Amino acid sequence: MDRFTLSANTLSKTVKDNPADRIEVEIGDSKQLDFKPQFKIKRWDNEVNFSMRAIEEAGATMVEEDGKVKYKGRNVEVHQYEKPDASEDGGYEFEWVLNKKPESNVLRTTIQHKGLDFFYQPEITDEEALASMFDGDKRTLEEIKREMRPENVVGSYAVYHSTKQNNFVGGMEYQIGKAFHIYRPHAVDADGVKVWCELDIKEGELTVTVPEDFLNKASYPVVVDPTFGYTSAGASNMSLYDNNSYRDTSWIVGGDYTLSEAGDVSSISIYVGALPASYSKLEVFGGIWTKGAVNTSYRSARTGEHIHTDSFTTTGWKEMSYSTQPSLSADDYKLIAFGGADGAGNYQSMTGKYDTTGASNGITPYNTGYPAGSIPATGWEYLSDVNVFEVGDYPVRAVADRKVSIYATYTAAASYNPAFAHRRLLL
Repeated sequence: MDRFTLSANTLSKTVKDNPADRIEVEIGDSKQLDFKPQFKIKRWDNEVNFSMRAIEEAGATMVEEDGKVKYKGRNVEVHQYEKPDASEDGGYEFEWVLNKKPESNVLRTTIQHKGLDFFYQPEITDEEALASMFDGDKRTLEEIKREMRPENVVGSYAVYHSTKQNNFVGGMEYQIGKAFHIYRPHAVDADGVKVWCELDIKEGELTVTVPEDFLNKASYPVVVDPTFGYTSAGASNMSLYDNNSYRDTSWIVGGDYTLSEAGDVSSISIYVGALPASYSKLEVFGGIWTKGAVNTSYRSARTGEHIHTDSFTTTGWKEMSYSTQPSLSADDYKLIAFGGADGAGNYQSMTGKYDTTGASNGITPYNTGYPAGSIPATGWEYLSDVNVFEVGDYPVRAVADRKVSIYATYTAAASYNPAFAHRRLLL
């Protein structure tokens, strides 16, 4: 396989050769003399890793063909290969090929991991979808749900570093601490009939359940394909900006993070997903809110200190640098961002990214977005009794379970050490 290195019965490859965020993949088990139907993802110089192994079969053989590593049994094969378009840094396919109806509709693998947490991504609720609607919205709830969380993300798993999600230690670029994403698998038969499958992860085991009725009616062979995406951003979408019937609206998003030591914040970064199709100017603004009664907003002015460029036309991480860096003490804060645009278009949107993680650290607009072009510089007020932020006349509600793809970069104020000076704070 292209750029894989073979040693004994194991293939290995460095997918992302960045010392601060290295991603490596192994096919097989380097600790075994014979080939195993296994693959392993390692991230941040193997600080965290994940391995997955299919059930072995006596007499099965391993071959390389068509750019795939194939473990061939009598009735079941396991194919492994790269999938470059799966996520921002590529991805990997681990698929079963069923040559006949299996004895069980549950396909099992054993898994091992180090330093990782797994977060199931459920269907978007009606309440969440309704909160994203606007006056005159003609979208159905189902359409809104699919815009927020695509079909291959519903029932998937977001995988995060279990401890390194709030800082930047030892020179590693953790960003929001996301290691990879395991997308919802589907099964496809020889006639192209497709059905979604159920993915389940528990300690020591990953299973994929294929609907029994599909297997009974399928034309074989049937392919079942869990996909792993190497990504640092969330897999679901939340609005940063909307143009609804030519009414520009900015949506404030963000969440909690902790500054473990005093420091000077140099920038805020947010992952921007879908962009408007016909805009000449796109903007993203960021800020830090203190948690207390009446707070000072560290949001910069419209020009100079945040992204505000006519050439902002691509998706990805957008860094907003401070020209005058705010000095913060060690404390809890809220990190926020919102978007804006200038140009022609209708029913366009700019989105941020998030995952459902089971922690109450997300914030999104309450009832309405903040109108673009009239954003106050100071005076964000936190109402702790109802967990709502008052932004002028527009309240912003704390929302559970959202880890927004946003982080801040800061320099420690005390005990300077070149190896640890630049650190990143994450939601």
